[in-house]
Amino acid sequence: MASFQLRQFHFFKRESLEDLPEAFKQNELLLASNGGELIFLADAAGYVHIVNRSFVVRSFIAASDAPGVRITQMLHIHQTRTLLTVEENVSAAAGRPVIKLWPVDRLLRQGDVQPVTVKYQQPTSTPYPLTAVAATPSISQIALGFAGGHIVLVRGNILKSRSTKQRTLHQAPEPVTNLHYVADAAGTSVTLFATTTAQTMVFDTSGNKSSPAILEERGCGIGCSLMNEENELIVARDEAIYTYTVDGRGPCFAFDAPKVLLRQFKHYLLLATAAPSSMAPNLANGNDSPPLDAADSRVYSYNDATTFTVLDTKNKLVAYTGVVPGGVRGVATEWGSVFVLGGHGTLDYFSEKDLLERLDILYRQNLYPLAVKMAQNGNYDLASVAGIYKRYGDWLYSKDDFDSAMSQYMLTIGFIEPSYIIRKYLDAQRLGNLTSYLQELHTAGMATSDHTTLLLNCYTKLRDEERLDQFIHTQEDYQFDVDTAIHVCRQAGFYDQALYLADKFAKIAMYLKLKVEDQDDIKAALEYMRKLGDTDISAYLAEFGRRCLSSLPRETTELLVDVCIKGMDARSAAAQASASDEEPPVQRLDVTAPLLSMRRIQHLFADQPDWLAAFLERIITRRWQQGGRELIDEEDGDMKSAWNTLLELYLCGVESPLHELGPSTKQTAKERALDLLRSPHANIDWERAYILCASNGFTEGIAALYEQRGDIAALLDLYIEHDNLSSMRGLLDQHGGDQPDLYIKALHYLACNPQLADNEELLADCLATIEKHNLMSPLRVLQALGGSEQSGVTLGMVRGYIMRQINATTRRIDDNTRAIDSYTAEYKAHSDKMDALKSKPIVFQSTKCTTCMAPLDLPSVHFLCKHSYHQRCLGDVGDSCPRCQADHQKLEDQRRAQEISAKQHDAFFDKLRQADDGFDVVAS
Repeated sequence: MASFQLRQFHFFKRESLEDLPEAFKQNELLLASNGGELIFLADAAGYVHIVNRSFVVRSFIAASDAPGVRITQMLHIHQTRTLLTVEENVSAAAGRPVIKLWPVDRLLRQGDVQPVTVKYQQPTSTPYPLTAVAATPSISQIALGFAGGHIVLVRGNILKSRSTKQRTLHQAPEPVTNLHYVADAAGTSVTLFATTTAQTMVFDTSGNKSSPAILEERGCGIGCSLMNEENELIVARDEAIYTYTVDGRGPCFAFDAPKVLLRQFKHYLLLATAAPSSMAPNLANGNDSPPLDAADSRVYSYNDATTFTVLDTKNKLVAYTGVVPGGVRGVATEWGSVFVLGGHGTLDYFSEKDLLERLDILYRQNLYPLAVKMAQNGNYDLASVAGIYKRYGDWLYSKDDFDSAMSQYMLTIGFIEPSYIIRKYLDAQRLGNLTSYLQELHTAGMATSDHTTLLLNCYTKLRDEERLDQFIHTQEDYQFDVDTAIHVCRQAGFYDQALYLADKFAKIAMYLKLKVEDQDDIKAALEYMRKLGDTDISAYLAEFGRRCLSSLPRETTELLVDVCIKGMDARSAAAQASASDEEPPVQRLDVTAPLLSMRRIQHLFADQPDWLAAFLERIITRRWQQGGRELIDEEDGDMKSAWNTLLELYLCGVESPLHELGPSTKQTAKERALDLLRSPHANIDWERAYILCASNGFTEGIAALYEQRGDIAALLDLYIEHDNLSSMRGLLDQHGGDQPDLYIKALHYLACNPQLADNEELLADCLATIEKHNLMSPLRVLQALGGSEQSGVTLGMVRGYIMRQINATTRRIDDNTRAIDSYTAEYKAHSDKMDALKSKPIVFQSTKCTTCMAPLDLPSVHFLCKHSYHQRCLGDVGDSCPRCQADHQKLEDQRRAQEISAKQHDAFFDKLRQADDGFDVVAS
């Protein structure tokens, strides 16, 4: 039969309870249970026994003691704690069933209470047995189903036994077998499901409509339907188990067996099926069934045995199957277990094994897919489910089914250490499986850089460029280490893929390495750097600049120039904004970054000095040629370095291919160097330039440096050193008037080199200038002209100068003689006057006051200087004559100044060194 195609297991433990209360030993027991932690038993004597969890029994009489009267149906309505019983006379040919409602809590407290009898009328004059009954949770409605096919609805205040109404919902030609109510939480919508032996129907009993909705033209037996927790009607027929809602039939579960009873426990369906004698051996010894207990191993006939089966519809298996001696008289699901009442007065207790035990059973039979499904339905955590997938994968791997094993291992991602799976598939023949696993690992975002490396290595070893492209190009969030991916692709020679990643993720350095070092595509590398816009590419130019210069010097030089100028502009803007305490202009270029410094990249031109000269010329032309720009410290250093380096290159004979500086491209390097030195905008370090010019023998450059510095004396020495008489004459003509001392140096030079052309004429000019400005004494001139053995000056060359000096000396002697005589006479006169004042009386003959010119009267004051004053006119003058006091004060100041200057020796010697005639200084 089809039912035995399902896998069968023992997921329930079965125990036969011993020492049961006497209530369980009665004949023809009827069992009912519907929550409320209680089990209800009805015996043939009309008693109802209430059993609690401790199997303490409380009994009461529920039916009359008339012959043949017994309880045929019981329904426990646990929401209102009410027990509904149906009392019928089973011996009479016809009788009216009596329906009673018993308050359970009062029965437990008092033991004997008066029930509420439900009042109703038989739907026909011919009485029929009551085959089905149902009640709403609030007992506002009770549905009655009769063997004659009538469905009667009783509604109203039934518990109070008043205000009830009755109407016939439906009349079918077949007996009614089952009734079930479904009501919403508010009780406003009430639905009644009904089955007959030939139909399955649904009624809306919340209104007055009575026409049924036929769900299917098939029915079921008594007790073979129920309502599950999802408010679905479950119907058990011989061939299958069906599901219905108010909208129609739902899914079904094939299980072919003659079904007698249907109940539910958790997600399991509990079935009692008839077991013919020919089926009993299969039940006991079937290949797919676990061995039954010793009590179940006997062979039972169809008349006295039924099979109790537990179906797991979620996992599509039989969780238990076994034979119940005497048939299943009732099934109760209370206290987390299942109780089966047997026809021989037995009570079997079924408890579900825990999930670990059930899984262990499946593991032993290698039923891992079923174990996974069961664990998921059992709300197992994901890590534990992953452990089952791992078990399954290991089992498949041991059977050499590597592909299927990998499909299971993929389901463990995030829970099982990837290295455990990776080590199993490192063999070259299994790289395809390993690649698939690593791809899933990346998709789940659980990959590390090592996993990325391994995956890309798998692609490269498999030479699977298509999957490599797909992996790289179709990623949305790129859950891998990009640097590692680029490195692996580059190492394997997949340059296009590496370039794609480097470009997409702005890995500028790596992109340029690929272009420059691997593909030798210098032009593309330079274009890429230009496209970067305001991004600081100084580091990349510093790294790849030399290689680019060797291939494309012109393009590389232009790029270097643009980047350097951009960096200088950015730094200047930032410095100006900072100095003015204003917000700097918004720039995409980060001025705090280490922008390319011109001094730091000159080493790139080590092998190409001509392009270094071009680079420096272009920078100078665009940035510093015009001057007048305020520079920050760093740029000032760059500028000096540029001028000095360019000068050095020119002096070494290097010529720029671009010729940015200079009026003509035909100039030699030395001519460009001279123009550079003479440029008013050139900021050249003088000492360095001097050393460069001197070491390269560039006399014109040294002269330009002296001239730029204003050191005319040094310039004259340079001309003298190189016997450049024409330049020396021009220098003397230009600067001799301002610096007459130049002629002294020229005189010494000419005295030692009489053989030079135009020597006599230049010598005469020197002597004339020396004589004019009295630069040297005649004695020193003569010593300079003839004091050396190398001197070639003849007397004829200097005859005129000597005669002029002799005449001038003679005139000075005569003037000095007359001055001496005058000073001697003056001294003698003053000396005689002083002697007269000291030894002879003075006669004052003045008759008028020198101040007011009025006649003198007493008292009057007379001074030795022959000036007389009224005493009143003198005031507080003191002992000095007011008229002569100014002269006396002047003489006194001169005397004091001489005393002070006599102590200032340094000032005296300085004046002596600077004076043309030292004797005049000493004399003064």
